[in-house]
Amino acid sequence: MEIRQKKTQPTHQPRPDLASSLIGIANAQWGQDNLTEAFENAQKALEINESIESENELNLAMNLAILANIHHRAGEDTKALDYITRALALLERCVEPDSLTLASILNNMGTIQVFLNMYKEAHLSFNRALQICEKNLPEGHPKRVTMENNIQRIGQIVRANQQS
Repeated sequence: MEIRQKKTQPTHQPRPDLASSLIGIANAQWGQDNLTEAFENAQKALEINESIESENELNLAMNLAILANIHHRAGEDTKALDYITRALALLERCVEPDSLTLASILNNMGTIQVFLNMYKEAHLSFNRALQICEKNLPEGHPKRVTMENNIQRIGQIVRANQQS
């Protein structure tokens, strides 16, 4: 009788759970201004998320959004805008058009655009975020009020620049 031995090959499959954990850690580190560590963990998560071939757009989008936040906090707004733009494109494919997650990404994009003096684009981002919030949140909700305040702030900045 012949016995066949099954050789087990180590599998180096991408681990979405590890990527999610790394994103969570990076987000916490970002919140504590540990930007170097946050960036390293978010980059490791990005490598994993980019290697996953299917049904991973939401995780990848959130990963890119965290990287945008890290770069923005570090004053690297051009890089931040690149990451948040990529995150938005992915989110638009995998969440409903009135998703509050989409509104948050648009709000973050608008903030980055303000720092880059892209006021017209920021106004469009904030306005789109507000429209989503108006569909989902009651008047006076903190997230909705934030969007309203951002739009008012853009108007003030534009008027101040015109007077200068």
